[in-house]
Amino acid sequence: MNSTFYKFINLKMVKKMNVQIKLISCLLQFPDESLLKWLPELRQVLNEIKSVSDRNRYDKILSYFEQTPLIQLQEQYTETFDLNSSNCMNLTYHRWGDTEKRGTALAHLEEIYLKSGFERISSELPDFLPLILEFISERPHVANSEIIPLYGTVVEALAERFGQAGQPYSLLFKQLIDTLGLSEAAANSQVDALD
Repeated sequence: MNSTFYKFINLKMVKKMNVQIKLISCLLQFPDESLLKWLPELRQVLNEIKSVSDRNRYDKILSYFEQTPLIQLQEQYTETFDLNSSNCMNLTYHRWGDTEKRGTALAHLEEIYLKSGFERISSELPDFLPLILEFISERPHVANSEIIPLYGTVVEALAERFGQAGQPYSLLFKQLIDTLGLSEAAANSQVDALD
């Protein structure tokens, strides 16, 4: 399974407080054969998560991936994220649509990554949620000050939309909201740093 910034690293090497973000990042990428091969290792990572309720949520998510044929996982992913623009995982699209401001936001994210010593090696745009989550797992202090204030409400909106629709990915988004500590208070303090 390839990471969006660099070759996939052993999840056990990720700081324990960020292992959930890395796990969610992996599970939100397009499912392929390599994801299926990594499922046993992802399952082992659950032992590092202290919260029983969190472990149970991930257990349900991993069981879904283990029990569902790959072609069905791929169809579900494409149907959920690629064919419905209101669910796309390009976060700047949800804030600015296809406007000039979105281009500025994409350049801003790329600049944040480069200043933090990361170079994108995938063809995904810098606002692709799994890529952002991978960055957050490695540089939480930068993300907390420069990314989450801009895109936390977008993630919350996606989580709410998936929860209402009963999407298989709703558990991942619910876990992401909890792990990032996003709340109504955080949403009210959002700052548009690009204006």
